[in-house]
Order: sequence, then structure tokens, then C-alpha cells
Amino acid sequence: MALNNQKLNWFDAFVALINERPILWTVSLLIPTYVFAFMIAFAGLALDPHLGSPLLTFLILIGAALIVMTYHWVFSRFQRRSSIAQAVQFFAGLIPVIGGLTVLLISHLSVN
Repeated sequence: MALNNQKLNWFDAFVALINERPILWTVSLLIPTYVFAFMIAFAGLALDPHLGSPLLTFLILIGAALIVMTYHWVFSRFQRRSSIAQAVQFFAGLIPVIGGLTVLLISHLSVN
């Protein structure tokens, strides 16, 4: 039971820090999270550019997406103090969506 309280206290301290300086934490964790996730996604696509093993590529892309989604879930769930930080979260969450739609559009145009 003491171990659970220690973990809870660490997490509560992290949530308090997020809410103490929300914009600083949002931006300072957003950039490395996205860079790391995009590096994983790029490595997954570079590993098999012709999709000879689409399942492996798909699993790597899911791993990259989970990193970004976990980041956004934590901040949307626990950061409540700043509306500006929440807007940054929202618009940063649109980056992969717009990027994915752009890739689909380019691939569709290249086929036709």
C-alpha cells in the first residue's frame, strides 16, 4: 500500500507541475514527443518503403501514434488551468491529421 501512495504522490506532483506552468510544460513536452514519434514513424516507413511487410510497418506506426495520443490524453485530462495551453494542444493534435490527409491526397494525385 505504501508503494501505491508513493506512486500516487509522484503523479500528483507531476499534475500539480503541469497546472502550475501549463504553457511551459505543454510546449516543452510537445516538441520532443512529436519529434520522437515522427522519427519512429519515419524509421518504420524507411525500413520497408515498398510495404513488403505491411503488418510490421503498421505496428511501428501504431507505436508512434500511441506516443502522441498518450501525450495528448495526459494533457487534456490533467491540464485544466490554461485555455491557451489547451488550444495549443488542440491545434498540435491536428498536425498529424492534416499531414496524413496531405499524404493521402498526394498519393491519390500520383496514382491518377
